[in-house]
Amino acid sequence: MNLTKRQEIQLNKVFDDPKKLRKWVDNVYNDMINACELKTKKMINEYLDIYSIAVAYTLRYVCGFGKKRLPEVMSRIWNNVDSFKEGYISFEDCIKDLKDNGIEFETIVNEENKVKWKEQ
Repeated sequence: MNLTKRQEIQLNKVFDDPKKLRKWVDNVYNDMINACELKTKKMINEYLDIYSIAVAYTLRYVCGFGKKRLPEVMSRIWNNVDSFKEGYISFEDCIKDLKDNGIEFETIVNEENKVKWKEQ
């Protein structure tokens, strides 16, 4: 935070030490950034939990997966998620592989089935 001489003189009237004020502003800013990051991570984790439950529920009641196959498939799904995260597989490779098998990306991810975020 850079201030002009005039601003620093004005700050002396409001705050006894401009350096303290700058430090306070920086602390508030950093606290806001940290709070936003925590909220974002929490929201992402909540949506991942919802998605996991929705996938498991769908596999159980639509595809008939039971006590043995369902945990195996869910484990493979999360293994793939980790592989994306670590860079072992890419979206482009998966999209191409699905396309080679007759499955278009647009039928899986489109505006109709994307998460609708609530406006706050």
